[in-house]
Amino acid sequence: MKRHTFTAALLTWATLGLFGAAAHAQGNAPAWPTKPVRIIHGFTSGGPVDNLARLIAAQFAEKFGQQAVVEGKPGAGGTIGANYVAKAEPDGYTLFLMASGHSAAPGLYKSLPFDPVNDFTMVSMVARSPFAIIANPNASFKTVQELVQQAKAQPGKIDYGTGGQGSGMHLAAVLFQSRADVKLTHVPYKGGSAPALAVIAGEVPLLFTSLAGMAAHIENGKVKPLAVTSRNRFALFPNIPSVAETLLPDFDVSAWYALAGPKGLPPAIVAQLNEMVQSTLARPNIVETLRLQASDAWATSPREAQAFLATDVARWTKVIKDEKIEVQN
Repeated sequence: MKRHTFTAALLTWATLGLFGAAAHAQGNAPAWPTKPVRIIHGFTSGGPVDNLARLIAAQFAEKFGQQAVVEGKPGAGGTIGANYVAKAEPDGYTLFLMASGHSAAPGLYKSLPFDPVNDFTMVSMVARSPFAIIANPNASFKTVQELVQQAKAQPGKIDYGTGGQGSGMHLAAVLFQSRADVKLTHVPYKGGSAPALAVIAGEVPLLFTSLAGMAAHIENGKVKPLAVTSRNRFALFPNIPSVAETLLPDFDVSAWYALAGPKGLPPAIVAQLNEMVQSTLARPNIVETLRLQASDAWATSPREAQAFLATDVARWTKVIKDEKIEVQN
């Protein structure tokens, strides 16, 4: 009996010791955040990536009592912004609103100054949205079928815009051309609102872009949507056909967005950020805001987001190789 009592006492002391050590460690953990946080993205202001980054940033004051400042570093399909974050200190004060073009970078460029998977700590996926093929209302083609017919008759004569070389929309356009056996001429912009303004003004007759950035222009008739690139139609615009149902069965490409940080971001900070994303995307008003921007909320665990990124990079690296898409310097 005494032996059992002594053993129980030892277990009690050990348990208390563990709790005490944990409490001591937690008490010594540096507070975060104690100053404003920067959310970096690789595009200009005014586009879907910038808008989503600002939506996430708006939650910081309420959740953490600190401001988050959104900063775009455009160029090279988002890789300039990605490289900046990859080289930043993993202290939680430099975060990254990653866009889907990030997965294509290792296949599209001969070399990168960062590892697109291992140099980043994923916090959560945030949203996803189909790409759209958008035309100026005065363009000679009124459907995606007519576009392909004219492109086959006049190879390289039809210009199309995107948010930049190597961006997700550029990759969607290149894959579309390869599968449809047509050749279009790429006119890259730096992202933001520039591509939309270009097609509205007739500077280019055709645009491959995120549907999220074109919803208002579609509704007011300033542009004509030809198709979405997701396998199925998007619920917000049920009258826009998909490429899969009109031309290319199984064609399925969507934009996605995720919150990440540099490699080595402390697990405690990752957990706080993930909880913020989860709670934000659970709010009906946020879900509706995203829906009106033609995006679906998509919250995940950090592990799920990290696994998705690795799988998506491998997927697009293979597609670029298999489709013999030209590699950039």
